[in-house]
Amino acid sequence: MGDKLGKMVIKKNSLFIALIFFSFVLNSNDMRNTLSLNKLHASPFNDAFIIYFDGTPSKFSLEKITIEKPKEKILKKIKFLTDEDTYAVKVFGKNNKYLYTIGLGNPFYATYQHIGFEDRKYMGGLVNSAKVEIAIPLHIEPMSLVISKRNQAGKLTDIQTITIP
Repeated sequence: MGDKLGKMVIKKNSLFIALIFFSFVLNSNDMRNTLSLNKLHASPFNDAFIIYFDGTPSKFSLEKITIEKPKEKILKKIKFLTDEDTYAVKVFGKNNKYLYTIGLGNPFYATYQHIGFEDRKYMGGLVNSAKVEIAIPLHIEPMSLVISKRNQAGKLTDIQTITIP
């Protein structure tokens, strides 16, 4: 009799677990439909804001903004901020709400990219100006950008605010 009772308990527990599993699956589909996960990085398959800057080490100017699919060369450069980034762009949305920061590396350090310089101590050098391009997904709707530069102590300090027209 105890063996029969044990099998019945196992069947009831299995049925209970199956019901919980199926209700979770049904509800997760509803949640997935109501919650839209928005990516912070642009995709090569979707249109994005492509923002072009002319920059010097102390000042950036907005050259133009287009809406198009970002090219692979832009997407390779865009990443979240790391300790190696000398410059960064903070993205702000509506009501001056901070959204995220994009690391730019150092756009004013040009590297040699051809054969013949492998034996050099340095593989590049500083330049006085650079063209900088970033891509921001359309759903982000940036309202302003803050350009920051890393100081000698390693902290990012804001050098300029650019309002998106």
